[in-house]
This record gives sequence, C-alpha cells and structure tokens, in this order.
Amino acid sequence: MSSEKTAYFRTQYEKLYSDEDYYWGLEPAPFLDELIAWTGKNSNGLKVLDVGCGEGKDAVYMAQKGCEVTAFDITKSGIRKTKKLAKTKGVKINAFVADINDFQIDDEFDVIYSTGTIQYLFKDRIEGFFAKIKQLTRIGGVVYFNVFVNKSFLELPPDWDKEETMWKTGELFLHFADWKIHKIDEVIFECHSGGIKHYHCMDTIVAERAI
Repeated sequence: MSSEKTAYFRTQYEKLYSDEDYYWGLEPAPFLDELIAWTGKNSNGLKVLDVGCGEGKDAVYMAQKGCEVTAFDITKSGIRKTKKLAKTKGVKINAFVADINDFQIDDEFDVIYSTGTIQYLFKDRIEGFFAKIKQLTRIGGVVYFNVFVNKSFLELPPDWDKEETMWKTGELFLHFADWKIHKIDEVIFECHSGGIKHYHCMDTIVAERAI
C-alpha cells in the first residue's frame, strides 16, 4: 500500500508542476529569514535542508542568501523547475528526487525546514522520520515544521485527500520535547486551494538542538 500511496501523490503533484508557471508562486516563505536569525550565524555558508521543496522557491531564496542548500521533492517536474529557477537566479542547489518516507542523506545541517509536506508521512514512518531529522541537525541548528490539525468544527478542505494524515493539536510539538523551543503556534486561516473558500488549522514549531 505504501508504494501505491507514493505513486498516487507523485502523480498528483507531477500534474500540478507540469506547467511552466510556478504553482505556488515565487514569493519565499516569510519564516526563512527568521530561521537564519535563530541560528545566531551569518547566512553565508549555512547548510540548509529543504524537505519537500516543491518547485524550489524557498530553496533558491536560501541559496541567494549565501546558504549551501540541499533540497528534495517527490516529483521530477518539481526538481526540474527548482534547478531551472536556481540557474535563472545564478545560484547552485543540490536538488534531487526523493520521498519523504524513505530519503537517504548523510550530512549535517544548520537549518532544516518543511512546510505543507508532513501530512504525506505514512503513520508508521513518523517516528523514524523525526529521529532522522534530529540526527541530521547540527548542535545549535534549528528546524521548522508545520502540520495540518484536525478540528471538529472545521470541515475537511475540498482538496484534502483521504490518504493524507491529519494531526492532533500539540502532537507535532511532542517530537521536540527534549529540544529548545523557540516558537510553537496554532492558527486557523482561510484558504482558496481547489477554488473553494475553506479553512485550515495548522500547528507550527521552531526548535533548536541544544545538545
């Protein structure tokens, strides 16, 4: 079943990214500069891992800040567009195709982040995923993750897939209970993905590996 799920999600996003336009736009995520600041270091030479980079807008932005960026996504079209954008902006990125459920990287990073991706983790891979993330984070390094949270008073989004994992409030935070927490947050926000107005609830964490 896991391989079938992977193939299904890959197919869905290959379709979204097949157009030459950038599905998610080119505006980088607002939390990226904040992450750099939390490391307490200059951005030049910071080693960064983008987990589920999509079409590469955030990875390219971090490379423009002088970071050494590694980025992966499940889609060939996403990685192609990531490399294309990097070339256009005159930066280099180590970008490759990989699945969040079984990726292999032998390195250490100052910054690791992922947004809108963790819901694609298989339930039996969640513990192993976060153990791997902790291993990949340098002492003093910071991570950023967000997850969609189930609320009984919110309807499921119209484009939500039954194979995606909806989290419980606070569940994400428990995976970093032994780390220094810089920020935890839960927000409800309006969204128009799928062309229909709806709402998401999202938990976010920024944590630092202190030891």
